[in-house]
Amino acid sequence: MKRNTKEWKEKRAEFLKGKTCEWCGSSDSLCIHIPRAFSPAQVSSEIYSAAYARFREVYRQKYQKFNSIPTGKHRHKSHPTWHKASTVHKTEPDHTGLEERFIEILLEDLEEGNFKKLYHEWLEETGIKELIEEETKKAAEECEALTNAIVLCKRCHFASLRGMNLCPKCRSKYKSVSYETCFDCLPDERKAEFRKRQNRQAP
Repeated sequence: MKRNTKEWKEKRAEFLKGKTCEWCGSSDSLCIHIPRAFSPAQVSSEIYSAAYARFREVYRQKYQKFNSIPTGKHRHKSHPTWHKASTVHKTEPDHTGLEERFIEILLEDLEEGNFKKLYHEWLEETGIKELIEEETKKAAEECEALTNAIVLCKRCHFASLRGMNLCPKCRSKYKSVSYETCFDCLPDERKAEFRKRQNRQAP
């Protein structure tokens, strides 16, 4: 449904009627927001990403040969980060769960230059391309029906488009979705750590 039609405008008005922004509670400048996870583009992208990762493994096993070369590094229970095997530890190390680190050198690629072609053929053969079309169509229909839609004010809506959401503590400032709170709501010690890291990174 096109957004400039009378039908859409009526549907939008009905959906927004009596509602407030789900994030901040404002009743001003409301809009219908479809969370990114439910958008047809995102649904398609996520399936393609998973399929691509899977095909890379299929291609690797079927067409490529590698040689594993030791790097001279290992890790173990008492020292879980990778370090040179020749490192002399200050205390007696616990070698439980010892792992050696290797790098792989490509020796042979039987289908060099044909990866893209084989990938698209694999998508067809496995039915993944058809699945993507079905799931994308389903997501588009759900968007049309406003199945997963929420109400946001324009301020919160634009924040979401920048990968941000409302700080759950102060509920007035926005923060990256990867952080728990905005900077102002961080404990003083966390603020000090953050500033220290910034100073170290400064030229």
